Order: sequence, then C-alpha cells, then structure tokens
Amino acid sequence: MSLKIVLVRHGRSAHVHSGWINGAEFLRWREAYEAAGIESDGAPPPELSAAAAGSGVLVASVARRAEESARMLGPGREVLTSPLLSELELPPPALGPIRLPLFGWALSIGIRWLACAALGRPRVTADEEQRARAAAEWLSQLAESHGSAVAVTHGSFRSLLAQELIRTGWHGDVTRRKAHHWSAWSFTRPHRSP
Repeated sequence: MSLKIVLVRHGRSAHVHSGWINGAEFLRWREAYEAAGIESDGAPPPELSAAAAGSGVLVASVARRAEESARMLGPGREVLTSPLLSELELPPPALGPIRLPLFGWALSIGIRWLACAALGRPRVTADEEQRARAAAEWLSQLAESHGSAVAVTHGSFRSLLAQELIRTGWHGDVTRRKAHHWSAWSFTRPHRSP
C-alpha cells in the first residue's frame, strides 16, 4: 500500500495592495498579508477538493489564509494546524529608499535566493531547515497513521518541504510543479512495515 502526502499552496489572499513601496513599507505589507484571510470568491479546483475529501487527515499552517483554505477544501472536517508549515521569513534585500512594486520585491527576493544557491550559500536559516525536517517527519507520521495527508502551506516553504520529503524517501514529480494558488504537489512512498 502506498502512502500519500499532498502539499497545497493556499488560496489567494484577500489583502490587496497596489503601488510602489520601500523596504519598510514592504515589511508592513507582509504583516497585513499574514493577517489576512483568503478571497471569498476564490474556490479551490474541484479535483483538489475531492483529493482533500478523500484524505486521511487535513492539516494547515497557522496563517489565517492557510487555515481558511483548508476549511474550504474540507468543509466540516477537522483541520489540524501547526506552525511547522508556516511560510519562510524571506526578508527583503536592504535597498534603502528604493521603491518597487510588490512584483519587484518578490523578484529581488527570488534573485537573492538563486544567487545564494549558485554561490553555495544557505538560502534559508538553520532554524528554517530544522523546521522543514520536523514538518516532513510530522507529515510522514500522519500519512503512516492515516494513509494520506493533505497539507495547506505556502509557496516558498512548500519548496523547502518538498526537498526534505524527497530526501527522506518520498517520490514526487519534480518536473511539472506549478506554483500558483491552490496548486498541489503529490508525493508517495510505500507503507513501511512496523
């Protein structure tokens, strides 16, 4: 029997912003984004709702947008929440008074992420790496106990968690991953005998 873990990126945030902002304003935007739930008209795809309905357990990060997404995926179901599934910190680069649109800030964070990888430097803190290991272990235990787990998490943390799942023996299609809201990445592993 195969075990399954599905990592879902939450629905689109209800927090809307337009215009150009500096680094300090970006941090304030991030706080507001973290506090916001999801768009009320942003329903998950039917196939994802079906996968959640058939899962053994439904879990989410403690962020409001993740928990609300999980509740939309599994109406009436218990949703376990854990800070283990929270988004990475992703601090913006220190660009002084330079103002950028949100896309510009996202791009600058992404470029720094890629540069660290190219230079062999850590892309995340040791604490975040440890949290990804703990999250992978927790999800693996849940899958062992329930047969499958659907976990609603966040874009950047999901990438780190996926790497950890693969490192620990889970198999997933790494070539066709989508990153948009409500996208789902599936991982399987044979059930281990006690």
